[in-house]
Amino acid sequence: MADSRQLSNSLHDRGFVSRVASQVSLPYRRTNERQIVRHNGDLTVTFTAQGDEMPYGKWPRLFDAYLATMVTSQDSSYDTSRRRLYLGGTWRSFMKRLGANVGGSQLKVIRKQMENWFKTSYMVERVNDAESQGVAFQVGEGWRIDWLKDEPQDDVLPGFENWVEFGERFIEKVVCDNPVPVSLEALSKLGKSPMALDVYLWVNRRMLYLRESQLVPWQLLYQQFGSDSRMAKFKENFKKAVDRVTDAYPAVNVTISDERGVTLFPSRTSVPTTAQTRAAELLAKQSRKRSEQETAKPSKREVSEADIGRVLEHIEYGDDFLAARRHVVHGLTAGYAGKNIIDAWNSGERF
Repeated sequence: MADSRQLSNSLHDRGFVSRVASQVSLPYRRTNERQIVRHNGDLTVTFTAQGDEMPYGKWPRLFDAYLATMVTSQDSSYDTSRRRLYLGGTWRSFMKRLGANVGGSQLKVIRKQMENWFKTSYMVERVNDAESQGVAFQVGEGWRIDWLKDEPQDDVLPGFENWVEFGERFIEKVVCDNPVPVSLEALSKLGKSPMALDVYLWVNRRMLYLRESQLVPWQLLYQQFGSDSRMAKFKENFKKAVDRVTDAYPAVNVTISDERGVTLFPSRTSVPTTAQTRAAELLAKQSRKRSEQETAKPSKREVSEADIGRVLEHIEYGDDFLAARRHVVHGLTAGYAGKNIIDAWNSGERF
């Protein structure tokens, strides 16, 4: 299997994010709130901080993508029996897989964001006129990370590596419940802007099933993506995020109206889905088969009266001149050699 542990692979390399991450968002900046609520249609997700503060910014988002990619691709770094993700012998070596060079001050920021994310509780609810359902869980159940060790440990045993164990319901209801294919290169390009990451994940997922244009009003976007800014500032930030997304995901077709909101038009997904990949493989297989069949057939060609006459003079046709001529014309047009046409006539076969 190709190494999927680097979030800066080519555009054709697929990663994954959890479906929840493609629908609702953690905060972009530090907040004093211990609980935030996000809405998307009939989905409501309540995030509750159990650590020092609510996780925010790009690091929880990138780590979600890394985890979903490892689990979905059945990478050897993920132990399914323990729901344990091994991060390697050193934290710095792991962060390089996320495309980050970790310095002293940055290490403190990342450490706090990761630990706060592990301790965050989710309550995921779906409520409509017919029914309501929900599930609550915490992201992490256990972890052991030596944040400062930086010596190479190529031969370290798995039990002595850095690792995180995730909650059963988190893995089942978030990570493994219809994960969304994404471009790892796009994540790498958009990593500096948490809102751009969220917008990319959102529009990419919508393109999986969007069949006609759809307007999403500003108020719904505000509730979904969340903001501590006024609506005018939110619109400004959202437009900048869309510009970044269209640069990293050129196939997407999105327009923005200051008054109405954002209109999405059916577009190709950022990377092929499993179904799209299988369909493309089937089409390619059928195309190869047709090509082989066409190659095996004699090719048609234009024939002249002289060509027809040269073959006819070697055929005993008696009173069947028209039948013989038709046989010769069809044979030559189909690409058969004169000898084959003559032999076919003599054996009673007709073209």
